[in-house]
Amino acid sequence: MITNSILAGMLIGIGDIALMSCDNKYVGALLFAVALMSIIYFELPLFTGRVGSMIHNGTYLFCFFVLFFNTLGAALSVWLYKLMAPDNIDKITAIATYKFGRGYIALFVAGILCNVLIHIAVSSKHSILVVMCVMAFILCGFEHSIADAGYVFGSWTYVLPWLTVVVGNTVGGIFTFYFLHDEDNEDDEIEEELEQDV
Repeated sequence: MITNSILAGMLIGIGDIALMSCDNKYVGALLFAVALMSIIYFELPLFTGRVGSMIHNGTYLFCFFVLFFNTLGAALSVWLYKLMAPDNIDKITAIATYKFGRGYIALFVAGILCNVLIHIAVSSKHSILVVMCVMAFILCGFEHSIADAGYVFGSWTYVLPWLTVVVGNTVGGIFTFYFLHDEDNEDDEIEEELEQDV
């Protein structure tokens, strides 16, 4: 679990690097989607994709550990990138300043909306939908806590605003999980009632 969670975080961190290395934001958003598609393909634990189900199942400690090691992995990728390209250290700090300079309510809402899309992407496992959801959350300016961790702990700034995004992602994940699965349960109940009537 530990190594897989770190690897998932590292992939998201590499997505961060791809995003900030591209002058074209659409290309950057598309390349970032490679990270999430790889995580889904290899079934790696990602906090944002699993927080709804983990809370539902009561595996709170597991949820915390996945968040911690995802965060570590994302930060590790950015730290390694800083060693490779030290000229970009100021760019990492500038991105963190831009992302977290809009207030706690805005960050909380951006976290919720991001994880609605991420949970749908992870639940569907359809490549096109994964790419579209990732590009949508990036281009809309929504906030992904693990992706943001790369910038936060790569520059050691804005930890408290980042925690606001974590809470928003958690709320968005729980909401989407229960919405999707409540619908599934209702459909199952209707099918059972119809079978009994027949």
